[in-house]
Amino acid sequence: MTADGTPVPVPVLEPYGSDHWLRPGETFVIWTLGRADEPFQVEHGPGTVTVYAESLPAYVGDAEGNEIECGHGRPALPGPFRLRLP
Repeated sequence: MTADGTPVPVPVLEPYGSDHWLRPGETFVIWTLGRADEPFQVEHGPGTVTVYAESLPAYVGDAEGNEIECGHGRPALPGPFRLRLP
């Protein structure tokens, strides 16, 4: 979360490019139905985590195992001309 309380994108799942915005107290789980040996590569930096799924398909879910859609928690665009994003 940024200093102004805006959620930050965590994680980005590649090669899909899907973004999931983690709010305070939320937990994401990433799983794949592919091979079990090192299925993910992870990069992290200030305000973001990128997960590269070596085995496809890969999914992002909550702690209960429910799949989370791309754009989960994404803040609305500022200004009068807001575009609906997926």
